[in-house]
Amino acid sequence: MSIDSAFNITNRGLKREQPSVSLHERRTAKKGAANQDEELGANPAPARAETTVFQGSRANRVSLRVLVGARMLGASLDNKLAEGCAPEISRLLATRSQLIVTPIMRRALADNWLALLVQAREPAGFLNPRVPLDLDRIVAAQTQIQELADALLAPMPTSRGVAMARSLLSDGSGPIYNSACSTDLGLALREVIAWLDPVTA
Repeated sequence: MSIDSAFNITNRGLKREQPSVSLHERRTAKKGAANQDEELGANPAPARAETTVFQGSRANRVSLRVLVGARMLGASLDNKLAEGCAPEISRLLATRSQLIVTPIMRRALADNWLALLVQAREPAGFLNPRVPLDLDRIVAAQTQIQELADALLAPMPTSRGVAMARSLLSDGSGPIYNSACSTDLGLALREVIAWLDPVTA
């Protein structure tokens, strides 16, 4: 075999191999581009709105839907927490328990309890639009109400204790509003105070 023949055969071999490599590269690039186009062209799922709920030094992200539910169903969820339901059994209860122990909500709750003492000592006006209060009971429980307000502002109150304070304040058939209720307001407040303290709860 001549040198020229060997050279031609070698060149033909190289020419056959070169398209094979290029074709592989083109297929790989085309496949990658197709995957990218598929990802970009697909209808994106609607983004879930999230917000942050702070509990002490922790920050937990919850969906806006759960947060709205925890606010709208507040009274019902508070009652469940006050009865001792564990927050971990549902996302709504867990979110509600985190919300009510935030400093801003505890401050508002403490102010509402102290406002009872102010209202109880104000002279009753003619056709007073306020919800009727059992004034004598409230005045008699002044010391416990002040202690409750202080306990609500403590650094680490329990969510159950806060829920109990909220439920007692909003219970229209309870000792604050219903003079026929047999519950002793002072004793009820002492129980709430005890539950607010994580040491004694």
